Formats: sequence, C-alpha cells, structure tokens
Amino acid sequence: MPIVYRSVRVVLQNSTDDVMTVEGTEVLLGTWSAGLGLKNGESLDRQSARAIATESTVLQRGTEAYARLGSVNGYLNVHWHLPWIGDFRCDATCSSPLRQVDVQVNEDEPAAIAVLVTVTQEGTSPSAVPPGS
Repeated sequence: MPIVYRSVRVVLQNSTDDVMTVEGTEVLLGTWSAGLGLKNGESLDRQSARAIATESTVLQRGTEAYARLGSVNGYLNVHWHLPWIGDFRCDATCSSPLRQVDVQVNEDEPAAIAVLVTVTQEGTSPSAVPPGS
C-alpha cells in the first residue's frame, strides 16, 4: 500500500428535502481515496450525509478536486485544494437563494484535512437541524 502524503476527507451533509445528484466531479491532483470516490449519477438522499476523499501518494504533490451536485433547487459546487506547501482552500457555493451552505474545516492534522459541508434550507442554520433528521 502506498504512503499517503496529503489527504482531504469531505463530508457532504444534505439537510434539505431535496435529493442531490452528482452532475460532475473530477480529481485534478491526486486520486480518490479507496472506497470514498464519487461518480456522476450517484445521489445524496434528502436528510443524509456522505463522505468522499482524495489523497496524494506522490511526494511533494498535494490533492485537489471538485464536485457539482444538482437538485430541483439548483446546484451545489464544492472545490478543495491541499497543496504540498501552503494553505488549504475549500469553496462551497449553492446557486439557489433557497439554500445555504456552511463549511467547517478541521486542520488539526495539516496533512490530513477534514471538512464538513452542510447544505440547509434558507433560514435554517446547520446547528438548528436536529441530529438524525
């Protein structure tokens, strides 16, 4: 098994009543982590979450990817980049004014970043959504 030098794990939390479908996804640097890839056509059910991850097994190279998920209420675009040297970046936007996106990043381990991207209905903060709902 190769050594993983950089990794990013993203949890997509769909706290809406919409099913979101993967419309486009690509790893620009690195590869999908084993068992945590994302493919066009897959769905993220309403009120559910899913982890995806990318990693770099090449010394002095980071990892970068994006995912675009669509629903009847617009698109969610998520892009992340963890360079070999430099700051981690994660951008998440939703095209619908009826949805909000919250991004929380855990950089306790700078070479293995964890991100929570939560999509909620407008007017509902992620912390106000009861667990398991």
